[in-house]
Amino acid sequence: MRWYFAKYGWPTCRGTGTQSPPETATEQEQLVDVLQDYKTRIYKEMVADVAQPRSGVLRLMNEAREAGLSVAVCSAATKSSVEFTLSNLLGAKAFGNLDCFLAGDDVTKKKPDPEIYLTASKKLQVDRKNCMVIEDSTIGLNAALGAGMQCIVTYTSSTKGEDFKGAKMVVSDLGADPPNCVTVDTLRECMG
Repeated sequence: MRWYFAKYGWPTCRGTGTQSPPETATEQEQLVDVLQDYKTRIYKEMVADVAQPRSGVLRLMNEAREAGLSVAVCSAATKSSVEFTLSNLLGAKAFGNLDCFLAGDDVTKKKPDPEIYLTASKKLQVDRKNCMVIEDSTIGLNAALGAGMQCIVTYTSSTKGEDFKGAKMVVSDLGADPPNCVTVDTLRECMG
């Protein structure tokens, strides 16, 4: 949200509530906190009711683990939101098997800043040049590239039209079944 407001401007008029637009840095931070809490609550309700993992995500995670690769999740969202989402989408076992899990609360700068990916690389003790990031937006892609990592983009309906310059591959999803899917071999080829 901070990135969005910094790029497009802070609200300048009063909404349906009684609060005035933020004028100071403190008021701006308070607004972001309130909006983030609201977004997290609504998001959790949606995830609990309808969310499913994207095609190929669980398959590729399992394939990577079987190949001895580290698997991490780095999300700019709040830790409570990501924990809830991953527990629901991946299941408790797969979530617990992650080698590294970082959320926006774990870093001082959020994507597109590369801090979250650099922190994960350090925690995993894996050289950033040996990391392959799978992202769904240009914000995430720019964070990965800024960290000196390779990136595959699996876009969503809301990010489909973005410019993914610098991505090693751009796909609509990771694919459910071979041979038409992203595999560990695909990741290795992209690292080539």
